[in-house]
Amino acid sequence: MTRRTARRLSKGSVFYDKKRRRWVAMVPLPRTGDGTRRRSRRTFHTKLEAENFIADTTAGHSVPVSAHLTVSDLLDGWRRARRRRAAQGELSPNTVQVAEYVARRIQEALGHRTAEDLSVDEVEEFLSAQTLQVSLRYVQMQRNVLDQAYKWAARNRLITWNPAVLASLPHTARSDHGQVLTADQAASLLESSRGSRWHALWATMLGAGLRPGEALALTWPCLDLDQDPGVVHVRHYLRTGTDGPFLGEPKTARSSRSLDLPHFTTQALKQLQEVSDSPSVGVWAGLVFHTDTDQPIGLPNARRALRRACADAGLPRLCLYDLRRTAGSLLVDAGVHLEQVADLLGHADVATTRRHYVRAMRPTISHAQHLEEVLAER
Repeated sequence: MTRRTARRLSKGSVFYDKKRRRWVAMVPLPRTGDGTRRRSRRTFHTKLEAENFIADTTAGHSVPVSAHLTVSDLLDGWRRARRRRAAQGELSPNTVQVAEYVARRIQEALGHRTAEDLSVDEVEEFLSAQTLQVSLRYVQMQRNVLDQAYKWAARNRLITWNPAVLASLPHTARSDHGQVLTADQAASLLESSRGSRWHALWATMLGAGLRPGEALALTWPCLDLDQDPGVVHVRHYLRTGTDGPFLGEPKTARSSRSLDLPHFTTQALKQLQEVSDSPSVGVWAGLVFHTDTDQPIGLPNARRALRRACADAGLPRLCLYDLRRTAGSLLVDAGVHLEQVADLLGHADVATTRRHYVRAMRPTISHAQHLEEVLAER
């Protein structure tokens, strides 16, 4: 029998389970309707963690134990964690604001449900109903926010069940948005924009597959254009804080990378360097892409410029991330392995690259040709 010595706290007890070599915290729960006594049991590596859990839970400083944890509690806890990251400069205020709005909409529909009891079917029914009220992209965001809230709770050992990760998006919301240019179309965009202040930006995003925030945060010290081939070192990301834009850390650990540049990108950047008057002092010193007032180019301005460039080149309307998708898709079409494309784009796993950033430019399995050869022998 496992030996244990319990230490009783104000509203719970802590003891060491020698068999499992873990500290155990037990918190009483409200009795059931028939008077049955219930307790919540959690294990921890250290005694301090177990005592802190009881103190936080009974003092109301944490979300309730899983037996009473609601979807609203999960979303509240996840939002607090997001606000801490925003205060540290890891997330932009706009990103946090959008997530807050999405979370509130989920709370209105599912917030009252017990988190452990929420089923996959209920999540899918909610998402299906949302397609009649909001955009398909917004439905995707709702599933992502709910999934992240459940994962936050799992990381904090508050829950073990995540119905959002198993829920399928409605059929109409499954297709990823975005377009990919063919090689001829990409060349047309570059040729049409040649001589404009935006040409080097499009060439950089198409040639290196950078995120918009990475491209707009480039500084000349991060570029080695005298090498053959040229090299870009991705070390910053243009973020927006409460005091305005700033050069923050890359989006993820894998986002900090060094990439070879194609010749057309190197030449475009060299031409820009010859005529550009980048800020020489201050926080924006050496910024490659900047406004006439030596400020970084905002994403709205870049989006409008790309729309004008597409119209001038006779191309379909694109978003900035479509240039990144085009870079990845053209590389895969040229025979570059998907793992290498994921490294180029700074993705932690190949699944993200395949799902969101690569479109098939030609048939991936040339089976028809093989069938013709087989039947021709008969």
